[in-house]
Amino acid sequence: MSLLTASLLAAAAIAADAPVDPSVIAAYRALNDQDLRLASIGYRLASANAPYCKRTERSPGWVIHDIAQYPDRAPAKAAFGFDQPIHVAAVIKDGPADRANIKAGDGFVGFDGTKLNWTTMPVGEAGYERIASFKQLLSRRSSEQPDFPMQLLRNGAEFKTVLSAPLICASEFQIDTSDGVNAGADGEIVRVTYGMMAFVQDDSELAALVAHELAHNILRHRDRLNAQGVDRGIGRLFGKSKNAILATEIEADRLSPWLMANAGYDPGAALRFWERHGRKFGLGIFSEGTHLRWKNRVKLIQSEIDLMANTEKRDGTLPPPLLVIK
Repeated sequence: MSLLTASLLAAAAIAADAPVDPSVIAAYRALNDQDLRLASIGYRLASANAPYCKRTERSPGWVIHDIAQYPDRAPAKAAFGFDQPIHVAAVIKDGPADRANIKAGDGFVGFDGTKLNWTTMPVGEAGYERIASFKQLLSRRSSEQPDFPMQLLRNGAEFKTVLSAPLICASEFQIDTSDGVNAGADGEIVRVTYGMMAFVQDDSELAALVAHELAHNILRHRDRLNAQGVDRGIGRLFGKSKNAILATEIEADRLSPWLMANAGYDPGAALRFWERHGRKFGLGIFSEGTHLRWKNRVKLIQSEIDLMANTEKRDGTLPPPLLVIK
């Protein structure tokens, strides 16, 4: 059972009029810290490599959350305030929101002088529909007007600011609250489990993992596999499906050190991470074949690092061969 799951169960047992358990508040805040850690690394990778991404979006450089996402509202409100339905949970240091003087805890009031009508954004049964609608609205506004005014609420007082969101490689970065040591990408979102966040030794190793998953999204691997009719069930272990998945994994391994280097991370951390991961979780001859065995994976990444050493920079960055049309 994950820390968050245990906390949610504890929260559910609290009577409405009882004091909120401080451990539940601490658990929510710990999760928020991990959200910021992942978002910061993802933003750094996605912004540094934007010149090579065909699909881009404007990112404010923040983590936002909706009180409706929390099964028990009392500890969420105690942890984060929530004087508006949707709040800024965390701000990436030196990102666009930070430069616009937006801070964690600020609540959203409106855009361009028009106040938000929360009744037009229903919460939904899962608790995520409202924040999804809000993100879509924000995406439309920022694409239409890269520098646009916003109204927020801080400590009961409204204030105005102008948010200037640059283009980055299109992808969100989210924590999965399960304990498993895993990560994945679905074309739109990179997800990293709580267990994996604990497994990585430092931010450079986490950047190696995130770069691999971001590479899947940049290269539109999910769309390619769908177009090929790849079986992601038991059929992934055999024939054409296995080979198709393996090809995408090799490409993600090849691209990841370039993404890391352009973002200022040491690509050698990828060698360290995949060796540690392989020694602990690799199945050797019993591996399913949709990924290279870890020794071959490390050799492949090292070959890309060697190639990078002989590649001329373009406007301060290394043009990744998989993303540059020759």
